[in-house]
Amino acid sequence: MNRLVEELNAKLVREAERSRLHVEVRLDGSVAKDTWLKGDADIDIFLRVPTSLSRADLETRCLGVARRALKGYPIIERFAEHPYIETHVESVRVNVVPCYNVSKGQWRSATDRTPFHTEYVITHLDPSQRKEVRLLKAFLKGVGVYGADVKVSGFSGMLCETLIMHYRSFTKTLEQAQSWKTPVTIDLEHYYAGREGEMLDLFEEPLIVIDPVDRGRNLAASISRRRLWEFVAGARAFSTKPSRSFFVARKITPLGTARFRQEMQRRGWNLLAIELGRVDTVVDVLWSQLYRTERALRNLLKQEDFNVTRSASWSNEQDLNVILLELESPTLPPMRKHLGPHVVRSQASQLFLRKHLGEGRTVSGPWVDDDRWAVGQLRETTDAAQFIRSKIRDGGRHVGVASKIAPVLKRRHRVLTGSELADFYRRNQDAAEFVTSFLKGRPAWLG
Repeated sequence: MNRLVEELNAKLVREAERSRLHVEVRLDGSVAKDTWLKGDADIDIFLRVPTSLSRADLETRCLGVARRALKGYPIIERFAEHPYIETHVESVRVNVVPCYNVSKGQWRSATDRTPFHTEYVITHLDPSQRKEVRLLKAFLKGVGVYGADVKVSGFSGMLCETLIMHYRSFTKTLEQAQSWKTPVTIDLEHYYAGREGEMLDLFEEPLIVIDPVDRGRNLAASISRRRLWEFVAGARAFSTKPSRSFFVARKITPLGTARFRQEMQRRGWNLLAIELGRVDTVVDVLWSQLYRTERALRNLLKQEDFNVTRSASWSNEQDLNVILLELESPTLPPMRKHLGPHVVRSQASQLFLRKHLGEGRTVSGPWVDDDRWAVGQLRETTDAAQFIRSKIRDGGRHVGVASKIAPVLKRRHRVLTGSELADFYRRNQDAAEFVTSFLKGRPAWLG
């Protein structure tokens, strides 16, 4: 790792000098802090530039230097607050991130804090506690909640280090997490000592861990409620029955096609998948757009009385994206009961009666149901797949589809059910792992 860091630093320094970009090239992140996991480490190299550079130059000039210095390696553009470069060198993931060279607290961009995080951990984390951090990271990876990126919405490396600095060990962290009652607050530097109410006013998240180098930032802000409580549940399970398996991400073996068909038959073919192609954006924005579209489609189906039990999104981050929706039933009865206003509301009642008497979709009523008017009316749609097709044919912006997903849907998409879904499952093994995990529907540590 040290050899790779030296080689990469030298390339970046040479290219920066050639490009006449005044920059400090430095190693940050888990390798610099000696909290990295063997076989699963990122080399995070930061390019610190003067504040005289504009935000546009910060991105274009720094990323240009990075691309030229890493020429010959596969480049992926990632996105945090602003873009950065990711590549792989000798099977090690390398991130090259631009930031401003500022004084503490004078942040110009979100990544400006990282060098200060590195120095803080180096000076405050006991050498013996670095192994405790590694244990916590491995546990979080094993239970599927490690990573502050949009895709995972879980625990960051800096948050892991801060939890160990606070609770002192891995086992103590898990012991305390089991009894967390939200909001949980951790303030290493005691910025809010005697002013805890102010902290709760500033931060609304269930887990509040004050950034030790920035009192105005919650290190745990990116964690979704689901990931937080998956961690708590995993901590309880580990304490009940400790096992090394908690520290290893379990490989999903896809169901065979015949077994998949049997499982779908048992469920009444209640899965609906939207398949779409390449979305031209950086990976983190892609996941954000997929999740936003997934929520919109869930809400759309619920408005039409389709009960969506679960949903999920998947991407190979290249040319295939899938949104999966599990329904209690893919079809509905032709008629539904529609409740109107309370009879006591005279004007509203008259409007309701005028609307539904003789209306083509009204098949019975209006009648008085307890204290409210009601009618039996034919549904506009009874088939979930047909309904979704009709709403996203033009891209679906009017129903909440995300801006970068909509044009892709408009060009080409498929709403898959039944035999089409089975055929898609057979032809796409990577997606089959995702679908199998979804069908299983429980954390890997539950068996």
